[in-house]
Amino acid sequence: MIAVLGAGTMGCAMAMHLLRLGERVTVLATDHDEAAVRAWRDQRPHPGLGIVLEPGMVVRDLAASRGLLGAADLITVAVSSDGLAPVLASVSGHTSPDATWVLATKGWQEDSLSTPSELTAAHAGPGGRLVTLAGPALASEVAAGLPTAFLFASRDADARRLAARTFASPSVLTVTTSDVVGAETASAYKNVAAIAVGIAEGLSKRLASSGATALFANARAAMFAQGLIDTVRLAEARGGRAATVLGLAGAGDLYVTCVGGRNGRFGRLLGSGTAMDEALRTINSTVEGISNTRAALGLAEQCSVDLRTARTVDFALQHNLAGDEAVQAIRDLFTSAMSSPEQ
Repeated sequence: MIAVLGAGTMGCAMAMHLLRLGERVTVLATDHDEAAVRAWRDQRPHPGLGIVLEPGMVVRDLAASRGLLGAADLITVAVSSDGLAPVLASVSGHTSPDATWVLATKGWQEDSLSTPSELTAAHAGPGGRLVTLAGPALASEVAAGLPTAFLFASRDADARRLAARTFASPSVLTVTTSDVVGAETASAYKNVAAIAVGIAEGLSKRLASSGATALFANARAAMFAQGLIDTVRLAEARGGRAATVLGLAGAGDLYVTCVGGRNGRFGRLLGSGTAMDEALRTINSTVEGISNTRAALGLAEQCSVDLRTARTVDFALQHNLAGDEAVQAIRDLFTSAMSSPEQ
């Protein structure tokens, strides 16, 4: 049996994919998934995915049904980075000691700066095998069965190959790597970089509304490149590989997050002059790039690296760039992020 922790968009998308492959799947919903559970019970569209979940999907309350985890050979974790620690604490001691854990959670815990695999290791038991899921995978497209590519990272070769075989399908390409640090760094920092790229795009729309011709395509592309440079710097400083950042986990995931993800959309709202609180209300979902930015700056200080895109986003968040001063302020941010005598 495969257990999926979290009935949010990614959790249910992964469950639907596995059900189509003939796997027996149980989704364990957290306290934050009430709306999704109600939609499943009433056979209404999932509030985040906009589609009715597969009829064969089983959704249970995590607190009441965590005893089921003992029978799970594979546990897929699909909760937010902020919610990961309490969920792991609630299931600790209820899972099989030999289970394989596939971690779809992306991002550092803000207080401890721990990665999902570091947090999970303390609860998985000595025989637990950890696999990080990375790459460009919008939940809506996974749920719809559209072409997707997953990267599975683990230091355990058998575990990453098992995960890749389990999730592979005619529409899902799976590849593997041993570079867990690179995959986790890229998966988290792409949220930060996507906000920075979104800010540049939002600025272009703000100027265009005043009659100026300003696509800012050049600026967006430069910010995208700087985001990758910053990700490589942080990954290598922590022992990861640049090649991982330039593949699915970094460049691929950053692209799809800029185009269709919440963090890219949040950045566009900020750049267009929308106040941060209003932008969050508009998106009405977790924007993990906010806490990831603060965590990235903490890691940058530990590793003595300069993350220009993280500094840019942090400034925008702290100064709540709205109103007429936003245009010049964001211009200054862009100049600061890109100004370097040598890459």
